[in-house]
Amino acid sequence: MFKYRLPFLEVLKFKYLITITLALFLSTYEKSIISASAAVPEAHIKGKFGPMHNWPIIPIAVVLMPDGRVFAYGTNITGVQGGKIYYTVWNPTLGTSSNAFETLLNTTNTDIFCAGQALIPSTGQALILGGDASVNTKRNYANSDVNIFDPATDTLMRQSQNMAYKRWYATAVTMPNGEHVALGGRNSMFFAGNSTIPATEATYSPIPEVRSIDGNWRSLDAASSEAAYGSLGGNAWFYPRGWVNPHGQIFILGHNGPMYKLDITGAGKLTRYKKGIPNGRNNLPSVMYAPGKILSIRRNRIAVSVDINGTGEPVASSAGNPGYDHQFGSATVLADGRVWVNGGSSTGNTLAGVILQSELWDPVTNVWAPAANAAAARLYHSVSLLLPDGSVFTGGGGAPGPVKQLNGEIYYPPYLFKANGSGEFAWRPRIIDAPSTMISWDQEFSIEANAPIDRVTLVRIGAATHTFDHETRFFELSVPQRGQIVTVRTPANANIAPPGYYMLFIWNRAKVPSIARILHIG
Repeated sequence: MFKYRLPFLEVLKFKYLITITLALFLSTYEKSIISASAAVPEAHIKGKFGPMHNWPIIPIAVVLMPDGRVFAYGTNITGVQGGKIYYTVWNPTLGTSSNAFETLLNTTNTDIFCAGQALIPSTGQALILGGDASVNTKRNYANSDVNIFDPATDTLMRQSQNMAYKRWYATAVTMPNGEHVALGGRNSMFFAGNSTIPATEATYSPIPEVRSIDGNWRSLDAASSEAAYGSLGGNAWFYPRGWVNPHGQIFILGHNGPMYKLDITGAGKLTRYKKGIPNGRNNLPSVMYAPGKILSIRRNRIAVSVDINGTGEPVASSAGNPGYDHQFGSATVLADGRVWVNGGSSTGNTLAGVILQSELWDPVTNVWAPAANAAAARLYHSVSLLLPDGSVFTGGGGAPGPVKQLNGEIYYPPYLFKANGSGEFAWRPRIIDAPSTMISWDQEFSIEANAPIDRVTLVRIGAATHTFDHETRFFELSVPQRGQIVTVRTPANANIAPPGYYMLFIWNRAKVPSIARILHIG
């Protein structure tokens, strides 16, 4: 039966109003849950985890949508690998009970397990590139499909324009003009063969591709590289660490230390920088924590800050030493600009060296500090994602792994608690008025709150999988004059802040944030 649907932006506005209303209710609901548990006097220093909650699937990949919900996929409802049958939409404003989740059938015939993902800036839809495929009953090959998740209809749609190359574990980078670049991914896996199934060789997809806004693709044949995003470089094909740099090209941080610049004009041009950073792993997290600045955790508990704002060589400096080796852990930029690192194990995807204590890294002081302890191991195929209320969802792990983690936890950072050591939630300011339509770069806009505004921050909504959230980035917006109405300015250009959706947080004098207003910049 045909059903008339409102245009996406109208639906988005309606959903947004519902989301904010429910979010205000939820903050009170969550407060009662946390207060009912054991008091944590250090919550204002270390933060606190909420109770464990169930998930209908293992959330191997998660994307925050512009309406505040989370699109997730990765396994079936028993925690078995595969995104060909189900995906889930979670509404955090409804809490964490079963009625907050909607699990839907994937009718595209694409297994989106371990695909690449990003947000489409103009529509607020999720772009899903490639994924898994079975050949002669064996999984972990690849496909070249392109799918789009539409939050207005909650449907996953297969596109007619495929990529030229099959990609499993690829990265999708959002460009300043709204295009997307697919980097890396495996094409075929090694299999020795047996009496009934022929052998196959491992092959990869070292040629980047550009998806234009109209959905057509072109290959960057002149930028082919096995070292930057192919078979070499410590499995460079495995979710290449790529971000748009402040000059409009793509910066790539190699798993084993080299750094590259990719120019996507014409047939493409890849340049390797002369300097590198300490060796890393493809299972260690990296995240852009400030404009043109990346925190990367390397081997042997070394952390490095890489500054790519200049026109010459990137500038690498020590970012201190985390307390743990977070292999398969996550790094999440918080609403205040600090980075929260959680999960992982010092021994890989095993429980032998599992890490339950999370950590906070402060880019101002360059100091790592212990944070709250989780209840569950978060290893291979776990994720973490900043939510509009300033908390962080962390969940998943398994498929494969020592434990199938069909569950999640919510981490409440220190800024949500009273500073008196009571372990109680602090009173939160509320945004009364802010832009509700798309605004441009370098544009002034006003914010009104129910209390004096002391600080304004902006965080791009995230898309996380396999220890990597390449979409997120953080901005501190200058507040020239404090008051309940302030005027701030959006980031200067699309190279610094790629088009898309951003969470706007205001902060009161007690250093407590509001629930975010989601802005569309572009």
